[in-house]
Formats: sequence, C-alpha cells, structure tokens
Amino acid sequence: MRFPTEKNICITLSTVRIVTGKTKILGKRKDLSSGKKSQKFSRIRYYPVVDNSRERKPPRESNINNIYLLRRKVLLYYVTFATIFATVGTIIGLIELFVFSGYIGQFHFGFFDHPYLQIYGFLVLFVSGVAVVLVPTFRGHTPDTGYVDYIFLLLMVLFQVFIIAAVLIPSLERIFLYTAFAFIVVYSIRYNFLVWEGTNVGARKIDLGDFFLVLSGAALLLSSIVFLNNFLFSTDIFTLPMIYILLVGFVGSVIIGVMIKTSPSSPSKLRHSLIQVSMVFALISVLADFFISIFGLVSYDYIAGILFLIEVGCFALAQLVLAIKSQGSEEKIKLRSAFSMKIISFSRLSAAISYFWITAGILFGIAYSLDINLYYFKIASIHSIGLGFIGSTIMGYAPLLLPGIISERAPRVRINPTSLYLFNIGTILMVSAFAMAAYAVQVSVLFISGGILIVVGIIWYIVDIHLYIFHKTERESVSFSDNW
Repeated sequence: MRFPTEKNICITLSTVRIVTGKTKILGKRKDLSSGKKSQKFSRIRYYPVVDNSRERKPPRESNINNIYLLRRKVLLYYVTFATIFATVGTIIGLIELFVFSGYIGQFHFGFFDHPYLQIYGFLVLFVSGVAVVLVPTFRGHTPDTGYVDYIFLLLMVLFQVFIIAAVLIPSLERIFLYTAFAFIVVYSIRYNFLVWEGTNVGARKIDLGDFFLVLSGAALLLSSIVFLNNFLFSTDIFTLPMIYILLVGFVGSVIIGVMIKTSPSSPSKLRHSLIQVSMVFALISVLADFFISIFGLVSYDYIAGILFLIEVGCFALAQLVLAIKSQGSEEKIKLRSAFSMKIISFSRLSAAISYFWITAGILFGIAYSLDINLYYFKIASIHSIGLGFIGSTIMGYAPLLLPGIISERAPRVRINPTSLYLFNIGTILMVSAFAMAAYAVQVSVLFISGGILIVVGIIWYIVDIHLYIFHKTERESVSFSDNW
C-alpha cells in the first residue's frame, strides 16, 4: 500500500483532526502542492485512514447475527402465545371458582380445558421457548434452525385446538387426543435435540447446570408417554405423578439449570456438594415417578413426592449458602436467609418465595397420596407448584432474561414488586381455600378474592414487562412487524 506524500495532499478544512492510532494532529488550511513545507507539518507522519463507517462485517458474522435475530423473533412469538394461553386459562379458572362457590351455573367446558391451557399452553410453551433460545448462548452457540421453530410453535397451538375439538365432538375424542399426543411427542423430541445441542453433555466433567437442562428434556419426553398411558388406562390424565414429572421434573429442572448457569460465580465446595446431591435425587425422582405412573402404583405416589422434596430442599439450601470463610483448619459457614439482607434483589425475593411454594405443594401432594379422600389437597398441590413456585420464579427472572434475549435491552434495575405481592397473596388465599375444602369447609370469599388478585397480579405484571421490553427507542425497539 502506497502512503500519501506531502506534495499531493491538500487540507481543505479550516480545522482538521487526523486521528490514527495514538497520533492526533491539528492543522489549518494549507496548500502543500507548491512544495513549500510548513514547519507545522514538516514532522507529520501519514497513515492510511480506514473509513469505519463503510467497513462491512464478514459474511459469516453477518449470517450469525441474522440467525440470532430470527431466533429472538421466534421467542417473541412463543412468549406472546404462552401469555395469551395463560390469560385465557386464568380467566377460565376464575370462572370455575365462581362455579365452585355457587355464584354461577356449571361451566364444564372451561374446567376440562383449564389445565391444558395452563400447563401445556403456558408453562411448557413459555419455559421451552425461553430454554431453546437461552441455553445455546451459554456455549456461545446459535443454531441455524431457520423457520422450523415456527412449525413447532404451530404444533403447540394445534394441540390446544385438538383438545377443544375432543370436547366439542365426543365421537372423535380418541382421534383428537391421539393426535394431540403425537404433537407433544414430536415437540418433546425437538426440545431434547436443541437442549443436547446447546449443552456440553459430551464433556468428561459434566456441568451441573447442563445436567438439569438435559434432565428437563427427558422429563418432558417421559411425561408425553405418561399422558398417553393415563388416557388409555386412567380416568384422570393429570394424575399426581403426571403433575410431578411436568411441573417439577421438567419445569423445575429448567429453572434450576438456568439458575446454576446464570450464577455470577462458581459455587463453593459445600454448595457444589449440595447441588450434586440435588442432581442425584432429581434423576432418581424422575425415573421413580415415571415407573410409578406407568405401572399404576398409586399407593406409592408419596415416594416420588419425598424424592422431589429432597431434591428441591438440597438446591434451596445451596442457594442460601452465601459465604464460606476458612480460618486455619476450621471452616465457618454463614447461612443467611434472603430476607435478612438490607438490599434485596427482586429475583432473590421471588426465588425465596418459590422455594416455600414448591415445598408446600409437594407436602400437599404427599398428604393426598396418603389419603386420597383429601382430593382438594391435590388441587392445592397443583396450584402451589404451578402458581406459587413456577409463577413466582418467572416473575423474578423474566425481567433479567427476557429484555436481553428479545430486545437487547439491559436487564431491569428497578422492579415494582406490587404485581408479585398481589399474585402471591391471591395464591395464598386460593390454596388455603382448597386446603379447607379438603375437610368440607368451603369459604367462598377466599376462592373469589384469591382468584381476582391472581388475575390482577398477572395482568399488572404482563403490562409492566411489556412496556419495558417493547419501549420504543431508535436502537432498542422490537415488534412483530420489524424486518429483522
């Protein structure tokens, strides 16, 4: 490359700044073509100037960015449909509470579709959608799936359509439910493929977070088999083992895996040991729950509950171990509750609340397993885990994760916890009402007030996070119509 000389350079600006590396030179208008050298410019060293504004990204880097943007938009659709299903399912559940309290007539259709909308329409769709986009980023990997993810989103939407069709057309119920089962199996296989691709499963030293993420895929696939088994041989599809394997085995494993992967520091020796114990019991719990369900060992449901409780307890304890200090040969272990901190983060608050709810939910489930006459303990268990545990966790971590992976905005610094408080107060009232109903004590005001507070909390939260993620600025805007 030929460097320019003083004779063929004419500085035409009244004041010009040449910045090349560490060299900064100011000069005034001067025509150097006459050959007269100015003392001011006699020591100038000229370098080639690179126009960064015209520099193009390498084709490979540009292609990776396009793939990532496409997957972000796919996630946007997943979250949107999951939110719609959750809203509809929650409203139907509220109507059912009015029916149960005797304020309005029967509403059998909504009661049948309510668990499908909440569990498959919201929890499975939302959690799997976030996982398949977030998990590969832990390895710096962005799989080129093209528009295939839209097809699998369509499968989950069609699943809900076929469930409704099975209710409306009883003569074709088996055909519709078999088709819905096929959709879930295909979707589960796809989820497993993406999770395996996004984790370091083949490494010699297994990563604890990767283990839980892979286990979540196995639990989702096994739950689809339990779904078919319950349809063929049980009067209730959503049996307690089915609830455990979906809400704790699948969703709970994703939550634990993401918590471990997004931890700002490596766990201490004690925390690492507790998480390893949790990992072992997680695997045993999923397998035991699956076999109990497949072989119809209803009287042993409590075993799966106890195993899941040990798993969650060990992980919750590991999350509360904040510091280990060594002095000589002695180790002083400081255990501090999240509530004892003066400045508490929103996510840690929601995590602490979620540990309480999953413990309560599993205990309700164990009590129901020991005495099946306490039917409403089962309902209390489902809502404790589904609303209290998973709902509180999503409320705590969505503001940290969603802004970055959907709109490239920074995680929220200030969170208004009002929606979380309303949601949990409503859940407490509802679960308490179900627990009392197990002993034939019906308090209608608890059902109605709890349901209304839950709906208000969810809507408040959706609007709040929507306004933040979709807040329009020049560089941070995101919408369905954007040409990414």
